Amino acid sequence: MDSTEGASPLGEDAPRAATDVTGRAGRLDAGFDLVPLGIGILDLEGHMTSTNEVLRRALGYSHDELVGTVFAALVRPDEREAYLDRFADLVEGKTDQFTMDDQFIRKDGGTLWVILTVSLVRDADGSPGHVISVTQDITERKLFEGDPRSVGRRSQLQVERVPAIVYVAEPGPNGRWLYVSPQIEAILGFTAHEWMADPGLWLQLLDPQDRQSVLLAGSALAEEDLLMRSAEDKVYSDTYRLRHRNGSTVWVRDDAMVLWDSDGHATWHGVLVDVTREKHLEERLAHQALHDALTGLPNRKLFHDRVGQALQKRQSGQIAVLFIDLDNFKTVNDRFGHASGDQVIAAVGRRISSCATDGDTAARVGGDEFALLVEDASVEQVTALADRVIEALSETEVAFSQQALSIGASIGIAIAGPGETTETLMRDADLAMYEAKRQGRGRHVLYEPTLYATARHRSHLREALRTALSDDAISLAYHPIVDLTTGAVAGFEALARWSDRQLGDVPPSQFIQVAEETGLIHELGHWVIEQACRDLADWRSAHSAEVYASVNVSPLQLEDDRFAFSVVQSLLDHGLEPSSLVLEVTEGMLLVERGRQSLRELRSQGIRVAIDDFGTGYSSLSYLPQLPVDMVKVDQTFLSPFGDNATDPAFLRAIIQLAETLHLVTICEGIETPDQLWDLQAAGCGYGQGDFMARPGPLEDLPATFEFVSRPPVHPEAAAGESSIKA
Repeated sequence: MDSTEGASPLGEDAPRAATDVTGRAGRLDAGFDLVPLGIGILDLEGHMTSTNEVLRRALGYSHDELVGTVFAALVRPDEREAYLDRFADLVEGKTDQFTMDDQFIRKDGGTLWVILTVSLVRDADGSPGHVISVTQDITERKLFEGDPRSVGRRSQLQVERVPAIVYVAEPGPNGRWLYVSPQIEAILGFTAHEWMADPGLWLQLLDPQDRQSVLLAGSALAEEDLLMRSAEDKVYSDTYRLRHRNGSTVWVRDDAMVLWDSDGHATWHGVLVDVTREKHLEERLAHQALHDALTGLPNRKLFHDRVGQALQKRQSGQIAVLFIDLDNFKTVNDRFGHASGDQVIAAVGRRISSCATDGDTAARVGGDEFALLVEDASVEQVTALADRVIEALSETEVAFSQQALSIGASIGIAIAGPGETTETLMRDADLAMYEAKRQGRGRHVLYEPTLYATARHRSHLREALRTALSDDAISLAYHPIVDLTTGAVAGFEALARWSDRQLGDVPPSQFIQVAEETGLIHELGHWVIEQACRDLADWRSAHSAEVYASVNVSPLQLEDDRFAFSVVQSLLDHGLEPSSLVLEVTEGMLLVERGRQSLRELRSQGIRVAIDDFGTGYSSLSYLPQLPVDMVKVDQTFLSPFGDNATDPAFLRAIIQLAETLHLVTICEGIETPDQLWDLQAAGCGYGQGDFMARPGPLEDLPATFEFVSRPPVHPEAAAGESSIKA
């Protein structure tokens, strides 16, 4: 590690890019300003991220001056290398703590003698997290060391100035306490007289767990003959627990050294500092690092640790993970704000915890994601638990903004198999949860191996789609929309096509869904509109015909605030009027206010909107006048005269007549036979689209007009095998 020798402690070039340890540790608790010790939090590169008032006052710096500063810059240059070596061992995990006497350089140029204790705080997985430094001012002690005539004066100053327990004691667990400062009563509840009168009191109050401390075994608990083998100037430091007179636990740091008199007898000279607040801060930081602040539940890191422990210790019982994802939670944040979303998350945490048994672990593992770890349970018990969670959440209503909202959830369940790991078990539960979403939400799905194979295929699709977009491997095929009276082409529907070298022809139903899941739909959708506008402008120029391009739009695109602007810009870039573009949306998209608002904005610019697959969604004929649309594309199921999908022709005529009354253009999709064409002409349908007239293909291959052949008056079946439309 490089030395910082020669650098000004807080010069203009002092590093300021301190790692955000405070993200986990936070600012030092305000109560630490009451602790009579200098305390600071450091990141693993040695930068200070927070300090208390005692340290700032001792050094003469403000909070802003210290934050981001390399702590080593405060150490006297000739001692800096030793400090850096020990700090390097600390962050590498070779040791958890070191203590040394140091001289700090104050802002005014003076020096400050301190006992410096630097401790490593580890993350839940055992890796180094951040560092806490504690400094005790020993300037007065250093001033009087080496002057044997001022022993009395030195002791008096220690008692008067040090807000800690100053003591002199004989070695060994039952050695006499020759001197104890009066501060012992404030810290431990015993008077100095009571303490010195009972040599065994310290050992009685020492926490049983700390009696096994290696440091104590070699120092405070060591007999005099053992101490003879130690260096005379060695400072011993340890932190342990003592029981207060009132029964509470007091954490103390014991810094002491052995002094020998002229007769060869040893005595301990040391200071006991109350570090209970510091320890509580460490505990709070550790809790915050492993728990969710909003719900108080274990977070993902702790949950993973619990799953790993369960897998390691399992013998015969089943281990299961339930991955719980709230349905449509984004709507809550969008409609009511994030504060209301927090209310929902907190309520969900309470409900899930109430469903869990004492042996289960409930956790919040993400924004609106929760998980349950269940041990020693059958598949039936686990699925019953999932049902209870779904029911409990559905019965929970969170009221805000004078509205009550019910909560839904989808749950994926994974049962641990042989050789299972934490990662695979969590992955399988997550895959099962997404399958529950795909099946309609508000349900649970038990993981099956086929889900992983499907997920791998979809993952391959995602990566291949990203590559296809960057390599311009997506193309457009155009399906003509024809005037059923004249045969003239009125427009073309642009359809995205993807042919991959490895995957072959990928159906739009697959890659559009993948694009929506990954957010690539915005890039893909923009490209489709841009390319459709370019192709339309070229086709118009070649055929001198005023036709329009029709493009399908995803609901995610309508949620993008930049969508309307990009659409208008594409039209302007290619010299097209707004009416030359039609955006096709599904009925369900029109039931969402955000979608309707976006479409109103686009229509105000002159861009037209069509309902795609009308009659298969949620809207009704009575709702049609309220929708921000210009066209209705009737689903091809209304053209089926026979079989299970047969529809009363009168209903089709009613749709056409209603659309005409509302001044909406009617387009019938899926024309595949001459009879369907003739029926639509007879019903007065204005426009049609289907493979009977032309299959989707390159725009340059499509004509501007189709020639229709009228229905034969006699023996219509004779013409069934002949084409009834000519290009």
